[in-house]
Amino acid sequence: MKFIASVAVAASSLVALATADLLQINNPTQGTVWAAGESVFVGWSGNCNSMGAAATNVTVDIVTGPAAAVRYVATLGHLDCSGANVKTNFVVPPTIESGEYALIVRTTPQPSFTNAFRINNGAAPPPAQTTGAPPPTSTTPTDDKSGASSLFLNGAVAIAGAVAVAFQLL
Repeated sequence: MKFIASVAVAASSLVALATADLLQINNPTQGTVWAAGESVFVGWSGNCNSMGAAATNVTVDIVTGPAAAVRYVATLGHLDCSGANVKTNFVVPPTIESGEYALIVRTTPQPSFTNAFRINNGAAPPPAQTTGAPPPTSTTPTDDKSGASSLFLNGAVAIAGAVAVAFQLL
């Protein structure tokens, strides 16, 4: 009986870790096109109220690059995801070059990501591609767009803790 109770506690802990403060961003989505210098909105479902007071001022960053090599471009602004708010308006920085981007909403314990979307800027087109040597590769750690590695690690820690509790209760 104690073992079943321990397994139930472990399962509920795992569910809590898997859903903790992860916002589901519903705007922008893949296929969205923003224009530099224009007013846009970021929309989401869920909240990050477990972050406490920090949930009222969560940073939203514009990033670019593949999931294995995400690079910071600019900070779009800050949002309040502490409760009933599900949308915040921003102005896209006018200096952003045309290209494919994503957003990182810096919730904790793990950030929330959007899919790739496009920003157009007639005043700052994308840089011309050269036919020279390929760009250097980075050996520094980067943000994982999926968040899967941190979710896996959190789940593994929760399971290990639950197993330890189960053995103590036997």
